[in-house]
Amino acid sequence: MAAEFFFLELIENLKNTLRRGWDLRDVPNPESVSDHMYRMAIMCLMANGFDDRTRTKAVYMALIHDMGEALVGDIAPADGISRERKFVREEMAFKFLACTLRSSHPAFANSMTDLWYEYEEGKSDAAVLVRQIDKLECMHQAVIYEERDGIDMSEFMKLKEAVTLTELQPLLDACLQKHEEVAARKEVGLFVIFVSGGPGVGKGTNCTRLAEEFDLHHISVGDLLREEAKRPISPYRDFIPESIEKSVLLPAQLTTQLLSKEISNARAQGKHGFLLDGFPRSVAQAVDFEVKVCNSHATLALDCSEAELRRRLQLRSISSGRVDDNPDSIIRRLHTFNENNAEVLRYLQTRGPLHKVEACGSINEVYISVRSKVQIILSTFT
Repeated sequence: MAAEFFFLELIENLKNTLRRGWDLRDVPNPESVSDHMYRMAIMCLMANGFDDRTRTKAVYMALIHDMGEALVGDIAPADGISRERKFVREEMAFKFLACTLRSSHPAFANSMTDLWYEYEEGKSDAAVLVRQIDKLECMHQAVIYEERDGIDMSEFMKLKEAVTLTELQPLLDACLQKHEEVAARKEVGLFVIFVSGGPGVGKGTNCTRLAEEFDLHHISVGDLLREEAKRPISPYRDFIPESIEKSVLLPAQLTTQLLSKEISNARAQGKHGFLLDGFPRSVAQAVDFEVKVCNSHATLALDCSEAELRRRLQLRSISSGRVDDNPDSIIRRLHTFNENNAEVLRYLQTRGPLHKVEACGSINEVYISVRSKVQIILSTFT
């Protein structure tokens, strides 16, 4: 047991060893070597078109190939160490790790070093797959940093030349496409108005009129999710309605992905101003949207008493046909909204202009107030 404890203590350092390339480029909170190997192993599991034996060996190899860096660190070309010397350092690190375990786990100790030598040689099917996934994971991570931190990672797109396996081309193409999208996003400006408020407050009604009067593109996030759930080929067709019915907030990444696609389509038609109705519902959604789509936004917060919202929703439920307009769902929706809304508005107020509107009046009375606030917002964006 002592040998096992010591070995695990040694490789624990992988969690805290930052990937040198990102560190040299001043990437905030870069991945560790452990992060890198874990994602590579998942990518090997996901790889289609390989037999089970090759895929399984690739997973093991991905989890082991950089293990020596727990002792010698992540040696980068900028460190001025030759490839030959780097090989020797990592080889001796692996031999030390193997010695540590050989008495208690001889088979694992031997397979660990054998897999590393096989990876370094780079000739077997598993080694070829892992070496190319190593480059592909780096490209994927570079695009994420580019989007998240605004750092130009174009140099890492050159790694595409090393990814030649046909089975990896779909992910390679997706990385290159995302890189181009992030670059294009910096060139063309857009602005967003988040329209917040509880269910039944009148977000959709007001957004429809605002979109027509001010030539803005209105996106109802609720409608967007319901349309996605209706698509026969959507992987989320069952997940979305179940989440809505249970009043569980959807993962921020899913909502952002759908919004990004919808906004891109609208921008291709010349739209630059957007009304996002019912978004964000959580701080996580707001942060993800700022990173991946747009960080220039204002917020219009419609406020109304819960009693009035219940009355409106009960009237609407008579004819809406929506799965979330039944009495039980109404209670859950209002609870979920109230639970998250204050925190969301506090966050949004630190990120851009926020205007509150009393929305308990008639449709026209509320719209007059909403319209005046939007005019103020547009004057700051245009």
